[in-house]
Amino acid sequence: MTKSQTNNGVENHMVNSKDSKSYKGGNKLDKDESYANAAYITSTEAVYVGVYQSTPVVDIKSTDAKAKNGEKESNLDTRYGYGSCKPSCCQIFNKIGFFVLWAFLLCFVEGFAVNGVGNAGLPSIEKQFKLTSSKSALIPSSQDIGALVVVLFVSFIGSHYNKASWVASGSLIMAVGSFIFIIPHMAKKYQYSDSVDAGQSGECKINATNGGGGGSPPCGGEGEEYLAAFSIAQIIHGIGFTPMFTLGTVYIDENGEHTKAAVYIGLTYAAAAIGVACGFFAGGQMVQKLFVEFERVPSVDFDARDPRWVGAWWLGFVPTCIAFALLAVPLFGFPKYLPGNKKAATTNGGSSEGETNASIWSLMKTVVVSFFKAVLRLIVNPIFMLLTIGGAVNALIIFGVSAFAFKYLAEQYNMPFDEAGLLLGGLILVGSFGMFLGGLLIRLFRLEMVGMTRLAAIASFLAAVMGIAYLAGCPNVKLAGLEVPYHGEGSISGYKAMCQGSCNCTEQMFNLVCGNDRIVYYSPCHAGCTKAPATPTSPYQNCQCVASSLNITIDDQRSTAVSGRCDDGCTKLRILAPFLFLMMLAVLTSTTPVSIATLRCVDDDIQPMALGMQWMILRLLGSIPGPVLIGTVIDKACLIWRGGSCGSQGFCMLYSHDELSIGVLLWWVITMTIGCLLFSGAAIFAMRNRGSFDTKS
Repeated sequence: MTKSQTNNGVENHMVNSKDSKSYKGGNKLDKDESYANAAYITSTEAVYVGVYQSTPVVDIKSTDAKAKNGEKESNLDTRYGYGSCKPSCCQIFNKIGFFVLWAFLLCFVEGFAVNGVGNAGLPSIEKQFKLTSSKSALIPSSQDIGALVVVLFVSFIGSHYNKASWVASGSLIMAVGSFIFIIPHMAKKYQYSDSVDAGQSGECKINATNGGGGGSPPCGGEGEEYLAAFSIAQIIHGIGFTPMFTLGTVYIDENGEHTKAAVYIGLTYAAAAIGVACGFFAGGQMVQKLFVEFERVPSVDFDARDPRWVGAWWLGFVPTCIAFALLAVPLFGFPKYLPGNKKAATTNGGSSEGETNASIWSLMKTVVVSFFKAVLRLIVNPIFMLLTIGGAVNALIIFGVSAFAFKYLAEQYNMPFDEAGLLLGGLILVGSFGMFLGGLLIRLFRLEMVGMTRLAAIASFLAAVMGIAYLAGCPNVKLAGLEVPYHGEGSISGYKAMCQGSCNCTEQMFNLVCGNDRIVYYSPCHAGCTKAPATPTSPYQNCQCVASSLNITIDDQRSTAVSGRCDDGCTKLRILAPFLFLMMLAVLTSTTPVSIATLRCVDDDIQPMALGMQWMILRLLGSIPGPVLIGTVIDKACLIWRGGSCGSQGFCMLYSHDELSIGVLLWWVITMTIGCLLFSGAAIFAMRNRGSFDTKS
């Protein structure tokens, strides 16, 4: 037997084995057949080596073929480094574990920036630029718009090149996005009114300018202009992060052991959630403790309880801009295939001389045809489509609720932003274990396709049931003239009352104060207060409406009011908080099984395309409309608007607690129930085709 004959035998066998593949909705070869093919090829290679070594005659054509193969092998470099600089000392980093480490940090920084401090700063951005919740929701949604634009291109084209380099390039792009997010702060200084005008001596004039804003903004004001800047920044963030969760996931799956790939991928997903938690931690502290202009204005005479306060929403993007740029450096060093990757051997000799010399038009035609064929194969795969749409439904919840979690806790439970950040950060930090837990359960119980889809369905069902905990809301704010009548008034008839005397409060800005009678007033003027506080933390004094309610004189020391709402003693957060943790744990537990099941239900050659198409649908149907729709639900619960002009509503100052809790409850339960049904459908199809899947256990 000659060398050429042996090669022909191997080629014929590979062609025959390729023709014998049976695809059912995008499924792979049976595992036993794959093992048989691998054993045959291995034995054939052994025969070839024996024959070649025992043959004393050297054929010129064989030598040329060997030289060409050797040239291709040398071109397929699996060493770590940059360009031609790949020293041996750097090869210690040429392992999948180090790639997972850098991917973990990249996902952490992305979660910290985009969904952490970005969402924590939304209430401050709304106040400074006078935006409604439905408009500010475009900021977090824009990230997914950017990903939607490029996800199919990145996943399809990037799969033919070095995936690690694409991930590194995405990190640099995200650094640009973080920088652009800071531009509105650098370009426009926040304008706020001066402190209380103590020089005015007329009754109820002490707060004429308190409340900030300086009146309604002009038509076409600053809010719409800078909303575009924020959206562009998030679009760039989305474009930059797309390679990580498409190509990066496949890079881990094809270079790592399949028994560990689920855990590695679960760790990267968990890193994003941990980053969000830390972003909530830091963001809550920054918007509560640091004024937005703290680097320009040394100090201000009011704090976060004052309606003029806007927190430093921009500060968190400074370190993330630097971190994104630094993380790109080690990621650029990874080769296309890590040492030991079996796919590298099959890719090594895959291109022929005819393909190399093909025309550009022919290559473009091949790419386009292959692209649409891959899309068609995914569309007719019922398991893939059910998993994808189910994941999109979960994305409606995750991205919608998380975007306004700060606002919900602050409004519903009267929580300061720093405390809300600690609570949300803690819940997400512990709940992010669900992403790792999903991968761990797959490995411990050796879950196949049916088991993974069932796990996702069960997790969604539990999350839907526990959503009833949103009914544990606090009572509405007892605002005099809106929720409760003034003392001595027979009914609720607006904010004007007899106890205000000659005070003219119609022009007063919204500035809630809590009277000593435990009633909330629209402003100090509406409480009949005539004496300004000596310090920002001191109470207003000589409040006629408070004195009338308590049946005391106006000079009594008890006729006072303090800034902010009254503490209603509501402790129902203790009911909601544990369920929030369990709901977050359940939702995130389904994330990893869905991703792994997606990789298992499609062919190897379209895995990057499958993840790319899945993430496109997740964004198109889930994470893009999610914040906008939940923002609309929140806007419908608004009781008092401020800052609007020329037909716009401005931003909301007070919400109905009952409408907030019921609206979010219905949103949560309905969407999670739909997700459960979709995952259950995927499990049914998986049971019917159980024998067609390579579980890669």
